[in-house]
Amino acid sequence: MNDRQLRYAHAVWRERSFSRAAGKMGVSQPSLSEQIRLLEEELGFSLFYRNSRGVESSANGQSFLTAVENVLEGLSGLKDLARELRGKPGATIRVGVNSGLAQNIVPRIVQILGRGSTKIRPDVITGTTRRIQRLVHQQRLDLGLVMEGEVKATSDKLIWDHVGDSEIVALVPPSHPFANRREPVTLAELCKMPLIVNEPRLGYGQALLTLCIESGFTPDIAADCDDMESLKYMVQSGAGVAVAPRIAAEREIAEGLLRAVTLDPPQRAAIQLIRRQEPLPPRLDRFRTTLAKELSELRLPEKPETSAV
Repeated sequence: MNDRQLRYAHAVWRERSFSRAAGKMGVSQPSLSEQIRLLEEELGFSLFYRNSRGVESSANGQSFLTAVENVLEGLSGLKDLARELRGKPGATIRVGVNSGLAQNIVPRIVQILGRGSTKIRPDVITGTTRRIQRLVHQQRLDLGLVMEGEVKATSDKLIWDHVGDSEIVALVPPSHPFANRREPVTLAELCKMPLIVNEPRLGYGQALLTLCIESGFTPDIAADCDDMESLKYMVQSGAGVAVAPRIAAEREIAEGLLRAVTLDPPQRAAIQLIRRQEPLPPRLDRFRTTLAKELSELRLPEKPETSAV
């Protein structure tokens, strides 16, 4: 077992595809597959299996790859420490991005760093709001960009800056009866459909489900999915309707893979930049200030896909 095999397996887990993982790692697919085969032989169990949605982790694979992710993050932290000990503090900015914000926010992070006079390497991690909060609190990330959520034990340890918001919509596949609908969908209609929810126990997910219950409706929750990419795949496959921030699916809406239907009453989710109370090094704090300013000035597309049909 070596770190290359672990990185290859982690890439397949995240990409849900051997071919995409090979492209991301810059190797041929046969080479990547062979290294994972050798790793599985040493482990004594399979890490992955294939189904109609692509590559999925096995039960043992899920537990193992979760631990692998922690190991790889630890290795990254050691590299940062070595860089600082060589007299180059602040050479890396460690940013965690909620998976629903990644397609919109990550390119902006790269653009901002590219305009700077001092070279700063971005170390970007995507994940759930809970995970990003935890890593910022543990000082394993410098900054986090998340959708609104509640913080309990760490509430007095983090600073939350509101940098924008996004409309909450119902995401449906193009074949859905509501795909060409012009008027908003009501809570009563929404609760009659199988719902795929993202992080339902905090933030906008919890608020919307609570609103349904307080209005006398019982949501039909078909699945609870904490990964936004998996949630969108499930909607595309016809597993149900997802209630999510529009910003999380802009690309899929533009490409016609999903349709967005507004809600009645309208709902919005805040986008927040989180950090610890301890001051960042000056060059990283300048990046934080610039990022917060540009995101607050960003006008997110809000026109529902269905209104143009």
